Amino acid sequence: MIGLVALNGTGRLLADEIHAAWPETTRIHTAVVSACFGPTEALEYALGRDDLVVCLAPVATTVRLLIDGSHLRPGGPGLVSLDLDLRYAVPLTGRDSGADELAEELAALLGVRAVLTSSPPPATAPPVAQPGPVLRVTDRAHPGEDVLLVHPRTLVVGVGAGGGATDSELMRLITDTLAEHGLARASIARLATVAGKADHPEVRWAAFCLGGVPVDEHPAAALAAVAVPNPSDLVGAAVGTASVAEAAALASAPGGELVATKRKSAAATVAIARAAVRGRLAVVGLGPGAHDLLVPRALAELRRASAVVGAPGAVGAVAELLRPGTRRIAADDGAGAAAGAAVDPTVDLAVDLAVDLAAHGHAVALVALGDGAALSVPPGAYDVHRVPGLPLHPLTPDAPAHPQGDPA
Repeated sequence: MIGLVALNGTGRLLADEIHAAWPETTRIHTAVVSACFGPTEALEYALGRDDLVVCLAPVATTVRLLIDGSHLRPGGPGLVSLDLDLRYAVPLTGRDSGADELAEELAALLGVRAVLTSSPPPATAPPVAQPGPVLRVTDRAHPGEDVLLVHPRTLVVGVGAGGGATDSELMRLITDTLAEHGLARASIARLATVAGKADHPEVRWAAFCLGGVPVDEHPAAALAAVAVPNPSDLVGAAVGTASVAEAAALASAPGGELVATKRKSAAATVAIARAAVRGRLAVVGLGPGAHDLLVPRALAELRRASAVVGAPGAVGAVAELLRPGTRRIAADDGAGAAAGAAVDPTVDLAVDLAVDLAAHGHAVALVALGDGAALSVPPGAYDVHRVPGLPLHPLTPDAPAHPQGDPA
Protein backbone atom coordinates (compact mmCIF):
# COMPACT_ATOMS: atom_id res chain seq x y z
CA MET A 1 0.00 0.00 0.00
CA ILE A 2 1.23 3.51 -0.87
CA GLY A 3 0.60 6.22 1.73
CA LEU A 4 0.03 9.75 0.39
CA VAL A 5 0.91 12.33 3.07
CA ALA A 6 -0.81 15.69 2.48
CA LEU A 7 0.48 18.53 4.68
CA ASN A 8 -1.99 21.23 3.52
CA GLY A 9 -4.97 21.88 1.27
CA THR A 10 -2.90 22.03 -1.92
CA GLY A 11 -1.29 18.71 -1.02
CA ARG A 12 -4.72 17.19 -0.37
CA LEU A 13 -5.89 18.15 -3.86
CA LEU A 14 -2.81 16.50 -5.37
CA ALA A 15 -3.29 13.42 -3.16
CA ASP A 16 -6.89 13.16 -4.37
CA GLU A 17 -5.64 13.26 -7.97
CA ILE A 18 -3.13 10.43 -7.37
CA HIS A 19 -5.65 8.37 -5.40
CA ALA A 20 -8.18 8.73 -8.24
CA ALA A 21 -5.61 7.19 -10.61
CA TRP A 22 -4.49 4.44 -8.17
CA PRO A 23 -7.55 3.83 -5.98
CA GLU A 24 -6.68 0.24 -5.06
CA THR A 25 -3.08 0.83 -4.01
CA THR A 26 -3.11 4.22 -2.25
CA ARG A 27 -4.56 5.83 0.85
CA ILE A 28 -4.37 9.41 2.05
CA HIS A 29 -3.04 10.70 5.38
CA THR A 30 -3.90 14.39 5.89
CA ALA A 31 -2.16 16.49 8.53
CA VAL A 32 -4.66 18.24 10.81
CA VAL A 33 -2.89 20.54 13.24
CA SER A 34 -6.02 21.24 15.27
CA ALA A 35 -6.36 17.49 15.93
CA CYS A 36 -2.73 17.17 17.16
CA PHE A 37 -1.93 15.29 13.96
CA GLY A 38 0.49 17.73 12.37
CA PRO A 39 2.89 17.19 9.45
CA THR A 40 5.46 15.28 11.52
CA GLU A 41 2.84 12.98 13.03
CA ALA A 42 1.19 12.35 9.64
CA LEU A 43 4.51 11.36 8.06
CA GLU A 44 5.45 9.20 11.07
CA TYR A 45 2.08 7.43 10.93
CA ALA A 46 2.41 6.69 7.21
CA LEU A 47 5.99 5.39 7.58
CA GLY A 48 4.84 3.02 10.29
CA ARG A 49 1.89 1.67 8.34
CA ASP A 50 2.53 1.69 4.57
CA ASP A 51 4.96 -0.12 2.28
CA LEU A 52 5.74 3.03 0.28
CA VAL A 53 5.14 6.68 1.20
CA VAL A 54 4.83 9.83 -0.91
CA CYS A 55 5.25 13.09 1.02
CA LEU A 56 3.57 15.87 -0.98
CA ALA A 57 6.09 18.60 -0.17
CA PRO A 58 9.47 19.92 -1.34
CA VAL A 59 12.53 17.85 -0.43
CA ALA A 60 13.68 20.39 2.16
CA THR A 61 10.33 20.20 3.98
CA THR A 62 10.28 16.40 3.94
CA VAL A 63 13.84 16.16 5.25
CA ARG A 64 13.04 18.65 8.03
CA LEU A 65 10.09 16.51 9.12
CA LEU A 66 12.37 13.48 9.26
CA ILE A 67 14.86 15.38 11.40
CA ASP A 68 12.08 16.71 13.66
CA GLY A 69 10.78 13.32 14.62
CA SER A 70 10.03 10.88 11.79
CA HIS A 71 12.77 8.31 11.39
CA LEU A 72 13.28 5.80 8.59
CA ARG A 73 13.93 2.35 10.02
CA PRO A 74 16.37 -0.04 8.29
CA GLY A 75 14.50 -2.15 5.79
CA GLY A 76 11.47 0.09 6.22
CA PRO A 77 9.23 1.67 3.61
CA GLY A 78 10.44 3.60 0.59
CA LEU A 79 9.94 7.37 0.72
CA VAL A 80 9.48 9.79 -2.20
CA SER A 81 9.17 13.58 -1.95
CA LEU A 82 6.86 15.09 -4.59
CA ASP A 83 6.79 18.90 -4.73
CA LEU A 84 3.44 20.65 -5.09
CA ASP A 85 4.50 22.45 -8.28
CA LEU A 86 4.67 19.04 -10.01
CA ARG A 87 8.28 19.40 -11.04
CA TYR A 88 10.26 16.63 -9.33
CA ALA A 89 9.72 13.27 -7.64
CA VAL A 90 12.79 12.60 -5.48
CA PRO A 91 13.40 9.21 -3.78
CA LEU A 92 14.83 9.66 -0.27
CA THR A 93 15.55 5.98 0.44
CA GLY A 94 17.76 3.43 -1.27
CA ARG A 95 17.22 1.56 -4.50
CA ASP A 96 16.12 -1.61 -2.67
CA SER A 97 13.22 0.21 -0.97
CA GLY A 98 11.24 0.59 -4.19
CA ALA A 99 11.35 4.39 -3.97
CA ASP A 100 13.11 4.74 -7.34
CA GLU A 101 10.42 2.71 -9.10
CA LEU A 102 7.68 4.69 -7.35
CA ALA A 103 9.28 8.00 -8.44
CA GLU A 104 9.35 6.78 -12.05
CA GLU A 105 5.70 5.72 -11.85
CA LEU A 106 4.76 9.17 -10.50
CA ALA A 107 6.71 10.71 -13.37
CA ALA A 108 4.70 8.68 -15.88
CA LEU A 109 1.41 9.55 -14.16
CA LEU A 110 1.90 13.28 -13.54
CA GLY A 111 4.54 14.32 -16.06
CA VAL A 112 7.06 15.24 -13.34
CA ARG A 113 10.77 14.51 -13.51
CA ALA A 114 12.06 11.56 -11.45
CA VAL A 115 15.35 12.56 -9.82
CA LEU A 116 16.98 9.23 -8.87
CA THR A 117 19.48 9.82 -6.08
CA SER A 118 20.62 6.26 -5.30
CA SER A 119 23.81 4.89 -6.83
CA PRO A 120 23.33 3.18 -10.20
CA PRO A 121 24.75 -0.31 -10.81
CA PRO A 122 28.36 -0.43 -12.09
CA ALA A 123 28.50 0.57 -15.74
CA THR A 124 30.29 -1.56 -18.29
CA ALA A 125 31.17 1.48 -20.38
CA PRO A 126 31.95 5.10 -19.54
CA PRO A 127 28.77 7.16 -19.38
CA VAL A 128 28.14 9.55 -22.24
CA ALA A 129 28.27 13.17 -21.16
CA GLN A 130 24.85 14.79 -21.28
CA PRO A 131 24.13 18.50 -21.53
CA GLY A 132 23.05 20.05 -18.23
CA PRO A 133 19.57 21.39 -17.59
CA VAL A 134 18.61 24.94 -18.50
CA LEU A 135 17.51 27.37 -15.79
CA ARG A 136 14.40 29.17 -16.95
CA VAL A 137 12.40 31.89 -15.18
CA THR A 138 8.79 31.62 -16.36
CA ASP A 139 5.21 31.44 -15.15
CA ARG A 140 4.53 28.68 -17.69
CA ALA A 141 3.96 25.25 -16.18
CA HIS A 142 6.02 22.90 -18.37
CA PRO A 143 8.14 24.78 -20.95
CA GLY A 144 10.22 21.75 -22.01
CA GLU A 145 12.56 18.94 -21.09
CA ASP A 146 15.77 19.33 -19.06
CA VAL A 147 14.62 22.65 -17.64
CA LEU A 148 15.01 23.82 -14.04
CA LEU A 149 12.18 26.23 -13.41
CA VAL A 150 11.99 29.37 -11.31
CA HIS A 151 8.41 30.58 -11.09
CA PRO A 152 8.15 34.35 -10.48
CA ARG A 153 4.99 35.61 -8.77
CA THR A 154 3.54 37.32 -11.84
CA LEU A 155 -0.06 36.03 -12.01
CA VAL A 156 -3.18 37.57 -10.50
CA VAL A 157 -6.35 35.47 -10.44
CA GLY A 158 -9.57 37.45 -10.62
CA VAL A 159 -12.44 35.51 -9.03
CA GLY A 160 -16.17 35.77 -8.64
CA ALA A 161 -18.24 33.44 -6.45
CA GLY A 162 -22.00 33.40 -6.09
CA GLY A 163 -24.09 32.27 -3.17
CA GLY A 164 -24.66 28.85 -4.73
CA ALA A 165 -20.97 27.94 -5.12
CA THR A 166 -20.37 24.39 -3.95
CA ASP A 167 -17.45 23.11 -1.90
CA SER A 168 -14.13 23.63 -3.75
CA GLU A 169 -15.93 24.71 -6.95
CA LEU A 170 -13.84 27.87 -7.28
CA MET A 171 -10.55 26.07 -6.59
CA ARG A 172 -11.33 23.41 -9.19
CA LEU A 173 -12.12 26.15 -11.70
CA ILE A 174 -8.79 27.87 -10.96
CA THR A 175 -6.93 24.57 -11.38
CA ASP A 176 -8.67 23.82 -14.68
CA THR A 177 -7.97 27.33 -16.00
CA LEU A 178 -4.28 27.09 -15.13
CA ALA A 179 -4.04 23.71 -16.86
CA GLU A 180 -5.89 24.93 -19.95
CA HIS A 181 -3.45 27.81 -20.43
CA GLY A 182 -0.30 26.00 -19.28
CA LEU A 183 0.30 28.33 -16.33
CA ALA A 184 2.10 27.45 -13.11
CA ARG A 185 0.17 27.50 -9.84
CA ALA A 186 3.35 28.61 -8.03
CA SER A 187 3.34 31.90 -10.01
CA ILE A 188 0.04 33.07 -8.49
CA ALA A 189 0.80 36.16 -6.40
CA ARG A 190 -2.71 37.06 -5.25
CA LEU A 191 -6.44 36.75 -5.79
CA ALA A 192 -8.63 39.73 -6.68
CA THR A 193 -12.39 40.23 -6.47
CA VAL A 194 -15.12 42.80 -5.94
CA ALA A 195 -15.51 44.49 -2.55
CA GLY A 196 -17.31 42.32 -0.03
CA LYS A 197 -16.29 38.97 -1.53
CA ALA A 198 -12.91 38.38 0.15
CA ASP A 199 -14.65 36.60 3.04
CA HIS A 200 -16.72 34.34 0.78
CA PRO A 201 -15.97 30.73 1.91
CA GLU A 202 -14.92 29.65 -1.58
CA VAL A 203 -12.57 32.63 -1.99
CA ARG A 204 -11.01 32.00 1.41
CA TRP A 205 -10.60 28.29 0.63
CA ALA A 206 -8.94 29.05 -2.71
CA ALA A 207 -6.53 31.49 -1.05
CA PHE A 208 -5.65 28.82 1.54
CA CYS A 209 -5.10 26.12 -1.12
CA LEU A 210 -2.79 28.47 -3.02
CA GLY A 211 -0.50 28.87 -0.03
CA GLY A 212 -2.22 31.73 1.77
CA VAL A 213 -1.99 34.31 -1.01
CA PRO A 214 -3.55 37.72 -0.25
CA VAL A 215 -6.98 38.68 -1.61
CA ASP A 216 -7.49 42.17 -3.07
CA GLU A 217 -10.94 43.76 -2.97
CA HIS A 218 -11.92 46.49 -5.46
CA PRO A 219 -15.05 48.68 -5.30
CA ALA A 220 -17.60 47.87 -7.98
CA ALA A 221 -17.31 51.42 -9.33
CA ALA A 222 -13.57 50.99 -9.85
CA LEU A 223 -14.06 47.67 -11.65
CA ALA A 224 -16.76 49.20 -13.86
CA ALA A 225 -14.13 51.60 -15.23
CA VAL A 226 -11.78 48.76 -16.34
CA ALA A 227 -12.04 47.80 -20.03
CA VAL A 228 -12.52 44.03 -20.40
CA PRO A 229 -13.15 41.74 -23.38
CA ASN A 230 -16.19 39.95 -21.92
CA PRO A 231 -18.52 42.30 -20.03
CA SER A 232 -21.91 41.05 -18.86
CA ASP A 233 -25.00 43.23 -18.55
CA LEU A 234 -26.50 40.65 -16.18
CA VAL A 235 -23.51 40.91 -13.82
CA GLY A 236 -23.60 44.70 -14.12
CA ALA A 237 -27.20 44.83 -13.00
CA ALA A 238 -26.50 42.52 -10.05
CA VAL A 239 -23.26 43.95 -8.58
CA GLY A 240 -22.75 47.33 -10.24
CA THR A 241 -19.94 46.30 -12.62
CA ALA A 242 -20.18 44.42 -15.90
CA SER A 243 -17.11 42.36 -14.99
CA VAL A 244 -15.74 40.97 -11.74
CA ALA A 245 -13.10 38.34 -12.56
CA GLU A 246 -11.50 39.99 -15.59
CA ALA A 247 -11.70 43.54 -14.21
CA ALA A 248 -10.41 42.56 -10.76
CA ALA A 249 -7.46 40.63 -12.24
CA LEU A 250 -6.46 43.66 -14.34
CA ALA A 251 -7.03 46.08 -11.46
CA SER A 252 -4.55 44.15 -9.30
CA ALA A 253 -2.02 43.89 -12.16
CA PRO A 254 -1.49 47.53 -13.27
CA GLY A 255 -0.07 47.68 -16.77
CA GLY A 256 -0.53 43.93 -17.19
CA GLU A 257 -2.60 41.86 -19.59
CA LEU A 258 -5.12 39.04 -19.44
CA VAL A 259 -3.56 35.66 -20.17
CA ALA A 260 -6.75 33.71 -19.43
CA THR A 261 -10.09 35.36 -20.16
CA LYS A 262 -13.23 34.68 -18.16
CA ARG A 263 -14.04 31.04 -17.50
CA LYS A 264 -17.27 30.11 -15.73
CA SER A 265 -18.72 27.23 -13.75
CA ALA A 266 -22.22 27.04 -12.30
CA ALA A 267 -21.59 29.65 -9.61
CA ALA A 268 -17.95 30.79 -9.96
CA THR A 269 -15.89 32.83 -12.43
CA VAL A 270 -12.13 32.99 -12.96
CA ALA A 271 -9.79 35.12 -15.11
CA ILE A 272 -6.01 35.43 -14.92
CA ALA A 273 -3.80 38.46 -15.61
CA ARG A 274 -0.04 38.66 -15.84
CA ALA A 275 1.37 41.68 -14.04
CA ALA A 276 3.71 43.96 -15.94
CA VAL A 277 7.35 43.48 -14.95
CA ARG A 278 8.76 46.93 -14.25
CA GLY A 279 12.43 47.54 -14.62
CA ARG A 280 14.63 49.78 -12.48
CA LEU A 281 16.83 52.51 -13.89
CA ALA A 282 19.26 54.20 -11.52
CA VAL A 283 21.03 57.29 -12.87
CA VAL A 284 24.31 57.37 -10.94
CA GLY A 285 26.74 60.27 -10.91
CA LEU A 286 30.20 58.98 -9.98
CA GLY A 287 31.79 62.31 -9.04
CA PRO A 288 35.47 62.28 -9.96
CA GLY A 289 35.40 58.46 -10.13
CA ALA A 290 37.35 57.77 -6.93
CA HIS A 291 35.91 54.73 -5.12
CA ASP A 292 36.40 56.19 -1.67
CA LEU A 293 34.34 59.27 -2.64
CA LEU A 294 31.26 57.38 -3.81
CA VAL A 295 28.16 58.04 -1.76
CA PRO A 296 26.85 54.81 -0.13
CA ARG A 297 23.65 54.88 -2.17
CA ALA A 298 25.64 54.92 -5.42
CA LEU A 299 27.55 51.81 -4.34
CA ALA A 300 24.28 50.10 -3.38
CA GLU A 301 22.76 50.79 -6.82
CA LEU A 302 25.88 49.46 -8.57
CA ARG A 303 25.74 46.24 -6.53
CA ARG A 304 22.01 45.88 -7.19
CA ALA A 305 22.20 46.32 -10.98
CA SER A 306 22.20 43.43 -13.41
CA ALA A 307 23.68 45.73 -16.09
CA VAL A 308 25.81 48.87 -15.91
CA VAL A 309 25.75 51.22 -18.91
CA GLY A 310 27.76 54.34 -19.63
CA ALA A 311 30.69 55.82 -21.47
CA PRO A 312 33.79 53.58 -21.46
CA GLY A 313 35.55 55.67 -18.81
CA ALA A 314 32.60 55.60 -16.43
CA VAL A 315 31.99 51.85 -16.81
CA GLY A 316 35.69 51.14 -16.32
CA ALA A 317 35.78 53.27 -13.17
CA VAL A 318 33.26 51.02 -11.40
CA ALA A 319 34.14 47.64 -12.93
CA GLU A 320 35.79 46.24 -9.81
CA LEU A 321 32.86 47.26 -7.61
CA LEU A 322 30.28 45.16 -9.47
CA ARG A 323 28.94 41.74 -8.55
CA PRO A 324 30.24 38.81 -10.58
CA GLY A 325 28.09 38.34 -13.67
CA THR A 326 26.97 41.97 -13.93
CA ARG A 327 26.85 43.05 -17.58
CA ARG A 328 29.15 45.95 -18.41
CA ILE A 329 28.06 47.87 -21.49
CA ALA A 330 30.39 50.63 -22.63
CA ALA A 331 28.44 52.95 -24.96
CA ASP A 332 31.18 53.88 -27.39
CA ASP A 333 29.93 55.20 -30.74
CA GLY A 334 33.31 54.53 -32.35
CA ALA A 335 34.40 58.15 -32.34
CA GLY A 336 34.11 59.24 -28.71
CA ALA A 337 33.82 62.81 -27.56
CA ALA A 338 35.86 65.39 -29.40
CA ALA A 339 38.52 67.07 -27.30
CA GLY A 340 36.99 70.02 -25.54
CA ALA A 341 33.50 69.32 -26.93
CA ALA A 342 30.62 70.48 -24.78
CA VAL A 343 28.47 67.42 -25.52
CA ASP A 344 29.64 63.81 -25.30
CA PRO A 345 28.15 61.92 -28.30
CA THR A 346 28.12 58.72 -26.24
CA VAL A 347 25.57 60.12 -23.76
CA ASP A 348 22.50 59.63 -25.98
CA LEU A 349 23.65 56.14 -26.94
CA ALA A 350 24.15 55.17 -23.29
CA VAL A 351 20.70 56.49 -22.36
CA ASP A 352 19.07 54.60 -25.25
CA LEU A 353 20.76 51.32 -24.25
CA ALA A 354 19.91 51.73 -20.56
CA VAL A 355 16.27 52.63 -21.28
CA ASP A 356 15.85 49.62 -23.57
CA LEU A 357 17.16 47.22 -20.91
CA ALA A 358 15.05 48.79 -18.14
CA ALA A 359 11.94 48.67 -20.34
CA HIS A 360 12.45 44.90 -20.58
CA GLY A 361 12.42 44.50 -16.80
CA HIS A 362 16.14 44.66 -15.97
CA ALA A 363 17.74 46.56 -13.08
CA VAL A 364 20.12 49.00 -14.78
CA ALA A 365 22.65 51.53 -13.49
CA LEU A 366 23.32 54.34 -15.97
CA VAL A 367 26.66 55.81 -14.88
CA ALA A 368 28.58 58.98 -15.70
CA LEU A 369 31.60 60.74 -14.30
CA GLY A 370 30.67 63.99 -12.61
CA ASP A 371 27.20 64.73 -11.30
CA GLY A 372 25.26 62.91 -14.04
CA ALA A 373 23.35 66.07 -14.97
CA ALA A 374 23.64 65.29 -18.71
CA LEU A 375 21.86 61.96 -18.24
CA SER A 376 18.18 62.72 -18.74
CA VAL A 377 15.91 59.70 -19.20
CA PRO A 378 12.31 59.63 -20.44
CA PRO A 379 9.52 58.02 -18.40
CA GLY A 380 8.65 54.42 -19.25
CA ALA A 381 7.82 50.98 -17.91
CA TYR A 382 10.49 51.28 -15.24
CA ASP A 383 11.16 53.10 -11.99
CA VAL A 384 13.76 55.85 -12.18
CA HIS A 385 16.08 56.55 -9.24
CA ARG A 386 18.60 59.39 -9.44
CA VAL A 387 21.73 59.19 -7.30
CA PRO A 388 23.79 62.42 -7.18
CA GLY A 389 27.54 62.33 -7.54
CA LEU A 390 29.99 64.52 -5.69
CA PRO A 391 30.72 67.91 -7.31
CA LEU A 392 33.95 68.10 -9.29
CA HIS A 393 34.96 71.38 -7.60
CA PRO A 394 35.27 72.14 -3.88
CA LEU A 395 32.02 73.18 -2.25
CA THR A 396 31.50 76.83 -1.49
CA PRO A 397 29.15 78.16 1.18
CA ASP A 398 26.61 78.98 -1.56
CA ALA A 399 26.86 75.60 -3.32
CA PRO A 400 24.40 72.88 -2.34
CA ALA A 401 25.89 69.57 -1.23
CA HIS A 402 23.70 67.70 -3.76
CA PRO A 403 23.26 69.88 -6.87
CA GLN A 404 21.37 67.22 -8.84
CA GLY A 405 18.79 64.55 -8.12
CA ASP A 406 17.00 63.34 -5.09
CA PRO A 407 19.37 63.30 -2.09
CA ALA A 408 17.12 60.90 -0.16
